Amino acid sequence: MAAPHLNSGEVILIPKTSASPAHLESIAERYKNIRLHGLKVDPESFSSTYEYESQFSPDIWLSRIQNPLGKTFVAVLDSDTESHGQRNNPHPLETESAHDAVQRLLGKNWVGIATLIGPVPLSSEDAGVAGLKPWDAFIKDGTYQIPSSLVEPDDLKGAHIIYVIVGMFVLPHGRRKGHARRLLEAIIKAAEEEAKVFSASKTSITVQTEAGIVGAQQLYERVGFEVWDDAVLIENQGGESSHAVSLVMEMDTKI
Repeated sequence: MAAPHLNSGEVILIPKTSASPAHLESIAERYKNIRLHGLKVDPESFSSTYEYESQFSPDIWLSRIQNPLGKTFVAVLDSDTESHGQRNNPHPLETESAHDAVQRLLGKNWVGIATLIGPVPLSSEDAGVAGLKPWDAFIKDGTYQIPSSLVEPDDLKGAHIIYVIVGMFVLPHGRRKGHARRLLEAIIKAAEEEAKVFSASKTSITVQTEAGIVGAQQLYERVGFEVWDDAVLIENQGGESSHAVSLVMEMDTKI
C-alpha cells in the first residue's frame, strides 16, 4: 500500500477572545458546521449525536470554543500553505496573537478539529484507588462530564494532571493527508508546555475511539499513545451504550 500523501497545512488554536465579537461568532459558526457534519457522516466516532447538538443555540456553540478548560485546534488548508509549506505554530500557547489567529481562521479552509480538555489533577485520594484509570476523571455514571471551571494553580503544582482529547474529526476529503497527525502533535505539545508552566510532576493525555475503528486507533498509537483498555463502556447522549478503546499517553513533565 502506498504511503499517504502529506498535504501542506497548519494547525491553529482558536482564541477565546477577540476584539471583534462578530469574528468570534463567525468562528463558532464554522466550528458548529464542521462538528455537525462530523456527527452526521461519522456518528459512530462520537459519544454525542447530531439530533442532540443540532438543537444547540449560538450561545452554546460559542461557549464550546470559550470553555476555560478547553483548547480547540483547527487543521486548515488553503493556497497559501501550498506555496509556503507547513506553518504549524511551534509553541501554540505562546507565540501567536489572538488577532492573527482569528484572521487566519476566517481566511482559510477548515479540514479538521479537535479539542483538548483539562488539566484536571488526580488527587492523592484518587491515586490510591485500585484500578482507577486516567479517563475516570472525566466520566461519571458512564458518560463524559466535560468540566468548565478552572482548577487553582496550587492544585496542579507537583500533581499528576489529566487531559482528554474530544471531538476529533477530519473531513473525508482531508483524510490520509497528515491533518489528523498535525492536530494531535499540536495538542500534545500544548499539554506538555502547559504542564510545565503549572509545574505538574506527571501528565496523562487520554482519548477514546470506538472499538473497531482500527485506523483511528493506529493513528493514536503512531504518535505515542498506548491502549490501556479495549472495552470501556460509554453511553452517548441518546442513551445508547457502546464499547470504546481507551488510549493514554504519559509524560514526565517534572522540571
